[in-house]
Parts: sequence; structure tokens; C-alpha cells
Amino acid sequence: MLRRKFLKGAALAGAGSVGAATFAAPAIAQSLPEIKWRMPTSFPKSLDTIHGGGEQLAKRVAELTDNKFQIRVFAAGEIVPGLQVLDAVGNGTVEMGNTGEKILLSLSARRCPSD
Repeated sequence: MLRRKFLKGAALAGAGSVGAATFAAPAIAQSLPEIKWRMPTSFPKSLDTIHGGGEQLAKRVAELTDNKFQIRVFAAGEIVPGLQVLDAVGNGTVEMGNTGEKILLSLSARRCPSD
């Protein structure tokens, strides 16, 4: 009998803490500063499966942060040429980038030639 009473009390206490966490979440999100990043891609807008993936990422991040963290996606050539996205991120010209694996491997081979 006491076990049932204990479990019932624990369930109510747990529900109360979940409710408190739900109400506190928007207050935390409102106190965050707005962040805006630029993300050039190595792909044209016509490649909607690859370029569109960056746009989907930006949309999802904005939804999860109540538009406090916004990512603007740029096609190849709008900020930097497509093959220089990785260099632009490394130099601090842009905050993030979306490029292909083969581009990364070719840059790595040029910078670190094998003996």
C-alpha cells in the first residue's frame, strides 16, 4: 500500500518538474543574443539536393533557436568562388562553409605533399 502511495507521489513530482522545464525553456531562448552567420557552398543553386541541404540546415537551426541563430546560405561565387570555400572559412572571411569531400582532399594533397 505504501509503495503505491510513494509511486503516485513520485509521478506527480516528476510531472511538476517537467512542467517547470517546459515553461522555463522560452525564457532561456529569449535571453540569447541574435547570431547571424554566412555559409557559402561550393555548389550552384541548381543542384538543389546539395545546395538545398544547406538551406534545410539553416531553416532547422533557425526553428530550434527561435530565429536567434540565423544562417544565410550562398551559392558558389556569391561570396567566394566554389573552390575557395574552405580557405574562406580558414581565413575567417565567413563563419562556416559547405564543400565537397573531393575538394577537401585535393586541398589537403596540395598543402601536404607526400615525400
